[in-house]
Amino acid sequence: MAMEARKIFKSGRGSYILTLPKSWIQNLGVREGDYVYLKTEKDKIIIFLREKKAKKAEFFCENLSFDAVVRRIIAHYLAGIDVMKIRITSEEQRRAIAFASDLLIGAEVLEDLGNEIELSIQIDPDKMSLEDISEKLFRVCHGMLLDLVGCLFNYRREVISSIITREDEVDRLHFLILRLAKENVFLRTFARTLERVADHIELMAESILNLGKSLELKFVEEIPHVFKSACMSFLKKDSNFAEEVLERIESLRRHLISHQRKLMDFKKEEIILVKAILDGFQRILAYSSDIAEIAINLAVFEKITE
Repeated sequence: MAMEARKIFKSGRGSYILTLPKSWIQNLGVREGDYVYLKTEKDKIIIFLREKKAKKAEFFCENLSFDAVVRRIIAHYLAGIDVMKIRITSEEQRRAIAFASDLLIGAEVLEDLGNEIELSIQIDPDKMSLEDISEKLFRVCHGMLLDLVGCLFNYRREVISSIITREDEVDRLHFLILRLAKENVFLRTFARTLERVADHIELMAESILNLGKSLELKFVEEIPHVFKSACMSFLKKDSNFAEEVLERIESLRRHLISHQRKLMDFKKEEIILVKAILDGFQRILAYSSDIAEIAINLAVFEKITE
C-alpha cells in the first residue's frame, strides 16, 4: 500500500485530528464509530484496528528431557508467545518448567492441573525501554569482568562465587532483549555477544576458584576498560570511538600472545587452569572487537537511513 501524506489539524485545546484515506478504510473494513488503537515508537505512530490479543500456544512434552523442555519454553518465549499450555508426563518436566519460569523475565506459572501447566508471560513492551535493558545487561557483564580481574590480584572466594551466580542475570536480560528486539539485528547481536562474554567470565571464575590463589597478570587490568569502551561505542552509536577501541584491542592481543609463552613457569597442575584464564581473556577481546565493529555498522546504517 502506497504511503500518503496527511496534515494534522488542531481540535480544541488538547486534541489533534488526523484524517485517513477513504480507500484504506474501505479496504480494511473499518466503519464509522469503530475504535482503533494507537501506539508510538520513536519516530512513528502505529494504528491497530483491534486491541492486541495475547498469543497462545500449546505443546505436549511427551518424552522430553529436562533440558529439552527448557529449550522448548525458551523458544516459545522468544517467539513472543504470551500464554503457554504445557502438558507434562513427569516430575522432571515440572521442575524444568519451574526452572524456565525463574530464568525468563515475566514468566509465571498461573495454573497447575497436574498433567497440564499454564505458563504466562507478563510483559508489557510499551512500558519497557530496550536502551535501558541493554545498558543494564552491559553493567552486569562489566561488573562481573571487573570483579574477575580484581580476584586475579586479590583472591576472594566469595566474590568469585558471586560472579558465577550473576551469569544467570545476564541470561535473563539477554533473553528479554531477544524477545523485545525482534527485527533489530544490531541489538540482538549485541545482546548475544554479551551473553557469550558472560559465559567465558563464568568459566574463568571457575578456573580461578580451582586454582585457589592470586595471579600476577598486570596487563589484564586494561581489558575491562576496553570492553566497556567497546560497549559504550555501540550504545552511543559512535563509530570514531569504536575505531579507537579496535586499535587498543590489537595492542592487548599482542600482550596476551606473548604471555602464553610463560605458561611453562607454572606448576604442571596449574598450567591448564592458567591457560583457560588466558584463553578466556583472548575470547573477551575478540568479542569486544565484534562489539566495536557492530557499533560502526550501526552508525553507518542509521546515517544512510536518516
